[in-house]
Amino acid sequence: MLRSFSGAAVERVRHAGKKELLLAALAALIVAAALLLPSVAKHFGIERQALPEYSRDGVAAPTGEIDPHSGTVLLAESEGKELYIDTGTLNLKVVEPASGVEWNSLALDEKSGDAEKSPIVIKFLGKDSAMYEWDAYNYAIQNDRYTLNRIENGVQIVFDFSETESYRLNEYMPQKISIENYETLFLKKLEEKVAQGDVAPAQAKKYEEALGIAYQKDEANGLYFFKFSGLPPLSLVKDLINFSKEVEYTTEMLVADSQQFGITVTITQPARFVVTMEATLDRGDLVVKVPTYATETGNDFYTMQNIAVLPSFGLASADRVDDGYIVVPDGAGALFRVNTFNGKFPEYERPVYDNTFYNTLYEMPEFPENLTMPVFAMYYTDLRGTSQGHLGMIEKGAELAFVKVQLGTKDTSAGGTLYNKVYSTFDSMQYSRVKVFGPYSDNEARFLASTGLIPVDYQVRYKLFGEKVTYFDLAKTYREYLVNAYDLKPAFQATPKLFLDVIGTVTLEKRFLGIPYKEPYSMTKYDQLLAIMNDLQGVHTVVNYKGVFNGGLRNTIGNKAEPAAANGSGEAFDALRDAFDGESRTLFLNAELMRVADTSGGFWPKTNALYGYDGKPVEFMKYNYASGRFDPRSTKHYLLNPLFLSDTVDEFIERSKAYPNISVGDMGSAYYASYNPREIVDPVVSRSIVKENLKKLSEQKTIALDNPNMDTIPYIAYAANISRESSNYATMYSSIPFRQLVLNGLTEYTTLNVNMSSERSDYFLLQAFELGSIPKFTISAENVDVLKNSEYSDYFSMQYSTLQDKIKAVYEEYRRGLAEIGSKEIVGHRMLSDNVFETTYASGSKVVVNYNKYPVTISGSALDALGYLIQPKP
Repeated sequence: MLRSFSGAAVERVRHAGKKELLLAALAALIVAAALLLPSVAKHFGIERQALPEYSRDGVAAPTGEIDPHSGTVLLAESEGKELYIDTGTLNLKVVEPASGVEWNSLALDEKSGDAEKSPIVIKFLGKDSAMYEWDAYNYAIQNDRYTLNRIENGVQIVFDFSETESYRLNEYMPQKISIENYETLFLKKLEEKVAQGDVAPAQAKKYEEALGIAYQKDEANGLYFFKFSGLPPLSLVKDLINFSKEVEYTTEMLVADSQQFGITVTITQPARFVVTMEATLDRGDLVVKVPTYATETGNDFYTMQNIAVLPSFGLASADRVDDGYIVVPDGAGALFRVNTFNGKFPEYERPVYDNTFYNTLYEMPEFPENLTMPVFAMYYTDLRGTSQGHLGMIEKGAELAFVKVQLGTKDTSAGGTLYNKVYSTFDSMQYSRVKVFGPYSDNEARFLASTGLIPVDYQVRYKLFGEKVTYFDLAKTYREYLVNAYDLKPAFQATPKLFLDVIGTVTLEKRFLGIPYKEPYSMTKYDQLLAIMNDLQGVHTVVNYKGVFNGGLRNTIGNKAEPAAANGSGEAFDALRDAFDGESRTLFLNAELMRVADTSGGFWPKTNALYGYDGKPVEFMKYNYASGRFDPRSTKHYLLNPLFLSDTVDEFIERSKAYPNISVGDMGSAYYASYNPREIVDPVVSRSIVKENLKKLSEQKTIALDNPNMDTIPYIAYAANISRESSNYATMYSSIPFRQLVLNGLTEYTTLNVNMSSERSDYFLLQAFELGSIPKFTISAENVDVLKNSEYSDYFSMQYSTLQDKIKAVYEEYRRGLAEIGSKEIVGHRMLSDNVFETTYASGSKVVVNYNKYPVTISGSALDALGYLIQPKP
């Protein structure tokens, strides 16, 4: 019966018309939708917000135009400082009449180059994937292509960048040329020019060398071909362009030679950009703003990609300064000493907030530390004994910013310049050259993906110091700035504490009859953690319980707060929470609100995940330390598209009302953006969404964040995993705890893990005494042997039963030392010698720490390797 029914059905389908088939298909879809409605509703339970528009400050309204031939013009006065502009050179100068100190944006001496004469330098990207760089001096100032408008307390400079001639080599020289024409039009013509005296022999030799570098002879095909697959060095480009002009190689000749080999020559329209920069004096600070949305272009073939802002501001020339330092926010912070140029490492450039993350995602990071503070600084004393300094704070657009250092040298014969500089640049467009066949393909075929122009008011505030300052003064100034900007109330907790990361539920691979399957496994159940707390009676503890919600460390989407069943019963969970009084013991429950590893809970990667430059949902994995690439054996996870974050956080807040303290592992420092070409959510908008949601969380709960960026500090009570190190870049002079000095009193902060480090526990105690950092351990109740050969193998040496004596000993030494110091409020910090530092506390006590692996003697006092000395108030 069934067989005959099926046969009849087939016959009806064969003879049905289009209309009947469409109606049948529609009916089937309706039935399927009705059956699947609960499932569909679950998957689409994450609400998507509309793409927010960037809130623009707008361009300042001019109050009048300034004649470009006016000379030096006073623009503003504020709090003992005066702002001037030289209308011919566009040098911005701030003067402090009381001290006679001045800060200039340009270096205009006889030794300065074009870069030192340029208030901004732009880079722009062509659709041919070629990058170009123009400085304001060559492409605007010396051609009088700028407008000056007076605005309130300052000036608006409108630069009209335009090329006087093209530097696109393919518009001058052929990709292929016959051997006959190469010898006739190039070599013989050059000989004629030398014979006529139009070209000097030395210059002709230079041209011949350039031709030899650029072209390869192909006897078999009777031609010369251009050897470079990409762009050759700019110096070679200029030599070849000048050569084409000297031998009168015309565009018509170029087209004819190219057509012979089927090559089409495209002559691109000249590039042109109009860029607006505003400089004002605000409460004694110089404030510089570049609104990208005000940029105009004369040719859509090009897009503005990067702008360097005041690259020569406050520079120190090696022939005038011997004593000085540059401060960068690399890790905890680092110093460069002026005049230490090294040709092997000519400059330092790092992205703020790790903003190149998605472009470099598939290779292990080159630097061990990121830049979590949008600041940079320089301070020095010149040969006349005059001291000054400045602190640059990126107030807006830090998500796109870079900090760049160029060191000077007295001897420029081996390269380098006289000038020591630190400044910021920012990407007005982000881009990536994506491998067509995947990030690890040997095939180098690529396509260009970009965000297009990102609207942002990039703004830098320069705090100016007309006297001798130190890195501590700069950190204190930045801290005061944050207090005022966010209306913070500094508080200094003098109670000794320990911070414990406790590992709860993990997901391990098991096998049944040889068949692999995943199973949740708790490394620390509720009752086990309660037993640990009972063993730590009398120890002030802050616990961050990880792997507690939504399936554990391999979590589902965070729009719920479901306790992981493997950790124990609800009654055991309640008993554990009751043991924390919020004073001597505080329990934070860890939640991942952006990160999703298990997609079974209503998360669809194609719909809900953020996208990379390749136009696909980004699948994150652990790096393999041997290869430096993603380990395909590790569990992949995703990050939520920024437009789904707000609803996820709202749902989590609603469903976690019983839990007052939440630790968030992913919202503190994860670089956030989505590069889906159909809907780009740029980093500026994405970061605003993150901060909006952190604010909501902080209004309902007490928040701890992992290694947070400085812009999250207003929302948190604890900052975990704050490193004391920098990346130790080749030309760095020393690491300094700039970050901790800024955080002091704004939030409580911890060390890295004491027990999961190659360093001795003494190293972390030094940080506790030097900086008020809370020592931190990662622990579990179960033996870590079960994690061997799993993706959690990074968790080692953390079983509490083997650590309990060490934990108690560290706490006891810390408790005694802190009682002797009597305060955590830092009022002074200085470097006494290499890796030896002195901290002064508000109590009057001083602490000297020795981070060296050997003993030292300081002012008659002997310090052991990794030793410390507490000097109580007299």
